[in-house]
Amino acid sequence: MTLKNSLLENIFSMLTLRGLEYILSFLLVPYLLRVLGPSNFGAVAFMQGVIVYFNLFIDYGFNLTAPRALARGSQNDIPVFFSTFMWAKLILLVIISAVFCSILWLADSLRLIEIDWRLFGAVYITVIGNVFFPVWFFQGIQQMRYITIINLIGRTFSILCIFAFVSSADDYILAAFFQSFTPFAAGILSLALIAHKFSGIFCRPNLRNIKQAFKEARQIFISNLAISLYTNTDIVLLGLLTNNTIVGYYSGADKLLNCIKRGIGAINDAIYPYISQMFKRDYPRAISFLRKQILVYAIGGTVGGIVILSGAPIAIPWLLGDQYIHSIRPLQIMAFVPLIVSFSNIFGYETMLPLGMEKSYSRILLLASTLNIAIIIPFIMIYQENGVSAAILITELFVTVIMGVVLRKKDILLH
Repeated sequence: MTLKNSLLENIFSMLTLRGLEYILSFLLVPYLLRVLGPSNFGAVAFMQGVIVYFNLFIDYGFNLTAPRALARGSQNDIPVFFSTFMWAKLILLVIISAVFCSILWLADSLRLIEIDWRLFGAVYITVIGNVFFPVWFFQGIQQMRYITIINLIGRTFSILCIFAFVSSADDYILAAFFQSFTPFAAGILSLALIAHKFSGIFCRPNLRNIKQAFKEARQIFISNLAISLYTNTDIVLLGLLTNNTIVGYYSGADKLLNCIKRGIGAINDAIYPYISQMFKRDYPRAISFLRKQILVYAIGGTVGGIVILSGAPIAIPWLLGDQYIHSIRPLQIMAFVPLIVSFSNIFGYETMLPLGMEKSYSRILLLASTLNIAIIIPFIMIYQENGVSAAILITELFVTVIMGVVLRKKDILLH
């Protein structure tokens, strides 16, 4: 299979997955928002926000370095890479879980925060699932159709269980559990598939290789941490400074918007290993490809933003019910965030990282996190859910503009 055909297959697989996820989310998210209500849905969203930090530290930076290593390596290197990155993540799973759970227990004991431990346990299953489900492996070997099939099976089972067993606001624990079960089930299925398809894949780990993997992923981890500080921390701070109902209002808008952002992310994930190879083989062709992608995103993102901005007052009551009227303004504020994020993904994820500009990438995201931390608390205190939305818009715009300026100065892509 040629490189171009492989890219087209991967984009089709990822878009198929995201399209199916969109359809399922279109059915599931409004259902959960209506059944659980703003308060309990907000409680689930808050706890999912806490769990993101577990996944962030366990992923470290392997979600980007592992696919790149696999894409550039030979067929004989696959077992070594798989063993290295899988064992690195398992080590982090044990360490991070012990440290974070101890911190949460202490904070709960001192009444600094109140932890719903049943809800925490239900959501924590995603952490184990994300370790067992090596998306990075399928992405690196550019066989993403497997991700599509496995994810679809897991999500379909999860959604059927939610519709069957979640029928009132009191079922929020079950709702969280069934959502968390998807990556866990996908992980078990994927490991069985890998064992069947790739003989000898589970080889003995090499400590030196694991140390090197940590070293190479350090800058990416800093970047991922910075991204989380201005994306995930906002919802956690909103929950700490207000209440679950306000979190529910914001989450209603955010969940709907994420349906679009997941589609963009799917394309970026499929393109990343392809463009990493293309920069190595044919630099001018890679730049030409990215410029065409910018044009497509600009047209689609502008049209989509206008539709969201004008359609939010109609879509929110229809999809979520009148109890989520307060979600209209946050959705309108963030209407053009998918467009902005699509540009920053091209500038950073698809250009800076394949070209080895990890330090510049990390610095920009750390600056963005600093900006977000400076504005988020006063924005929440004054404007609550609308303030979080405005902070997200400002921060994402900052990231995109600064990345564009850096690339322009280096005469890369934008000239």
